Amino acid sequence: MNNSVTSYGANTFPKINEQAFQQLDLSGKLIIKVQLGDDVRRIPIHNESITYDELVLMMQRVFRGKLSSTDDITIKYKDEDGDLITIFDSSDLSYAVQYSRVLKLTLFINNPENVSRLYQALEVRQVQKELRRIRDQVNHLLDLIDSRDPEVSSSTADKRGRDDRDRDYDR
Repeated sequence: MNNSVTSYGANTFPKINEQAFQQLDLSGKLIIKVQLGDDVRRIPIHNESITYDELVLMMQRVFRGKLSSTDDITIKYKDEDGDLITIFDSSDLSYAVQYSRVLKLTLFINNPENVSRLYQALEVRQVQKELRRIRDQVNHLLDLIDSRDPEVSSSTADKRGRDDRDRDYDR
C-alpha cells in the first residue's frame, strides 16, 4: 500500500486507496436507512431477499442498547406520498424493497406508555381540528351578521319597541 501524498497547487492530500473505493460500490445493492427516535442509521444490504425476521434481528443488533429482543416493534416505510406504511411480514418487506433501492424505515417501540402518548396526541389533534372547524363556522356567521348589521339592529329595535308597548297595555 502506497501512502504517498498528491499535491494540487498549494493543497496536499493523502493518496486514496482506489481498491477500497471499489469495494464500496453500492450499485445494485439495497440501502436501508432506518430511524429509531432521533437516531438514524444507513445500512447497505447485499441480500435483497431479506426476511422480516432477519430485518428485526438486524435492527436489534444495529440499535443495541435501544432495542431489545423483548421489545414489540412496528416497522414502517415511507411511500411516494411520504406516508408511513406498516411492514407486517416478509411479503410487505418484499414489496417495500421493490418500491425503492433506498428503503427508508422508521421503528416504533410498542409499549403501553408509547401507545397511550400516541392516542393522546391523536385525540388532541382531533379536538384541535374540530375546534378550528367550529371557529371557522362562528367567524362565518359573525361576518354574515356584520354585513347585515344595519337591518338586524333596526329590526331588533322595532321589535323591542313593540314588545315594550304590548307590555304597557297588559298592565
